[in-house]
Amino acid sequence: MKVFFKTLSLALVVALAGTVENVKAVSGTVEIAQTQKATNNKPIPLALPTTANVVLKNRSSMTGKVTAFDSKGQTIQISGNSDSRTLQIAQIQRVTFRRDALVHDSDGQQVIRGEDNAQAKQSTWSGIPLNAFQLLDSKLGQASVDLATVMNHRQMRPIQSVAVKSLYVADEIQFEPAGKMTIKVTPSDR
Repeated sequence: MKVFFKTLSLALVVALAGTVENVKAVSGTVEIAQTQKATNNKPIPLALPTTANVVLKNRSSMTGKVTAFDSKGQTIQISGNSDSRTLQIAQIQRVTFRRDALVHDSDGQQVIRGEDNAQAKQSTWSGIPLNAFQLLDSKLGQASVDLATVMNHRQMRPIQSVAVKSLYVADEIQFEPAGKMTIKVTPSDR
């Protein structure tokens, strides 16, 4: 009888140890999957060139730099040589960034556009809620766009793979009704 209980006890210890190892393996797999999902949901860095042409719905226009963006108040601030103007997004038809304007990466280094090897062409990101766009540093023209609000993992994968080695630069932002925007971007080597 003692031999039976010792054998049973040993079998239970071995089974319990195996179960613990399986739980650790499953937990590790879940953590890796959660980390990959968090990485996939990371906002895409976006550079705004220093000079933009703003076309209003009343057909007037102005030139300046985007210096503030308020998604809740639905306003955008454009600063020129000596003045600054805050506009309601509902007034703006589009903001077109000049191709010859300065662009900076997140380290503050100037990006030379047109002399890069980026393989991707201009892309259009549509239906983006205003609150998915953030102006991070107006001085350097650094922004980010949370595309996970409008795209699934499969749609975002090619965009993220380009963003690893290239910097997306805004070419144009169009404002749509119902608090949405369309952004045209072109990748440029960092």
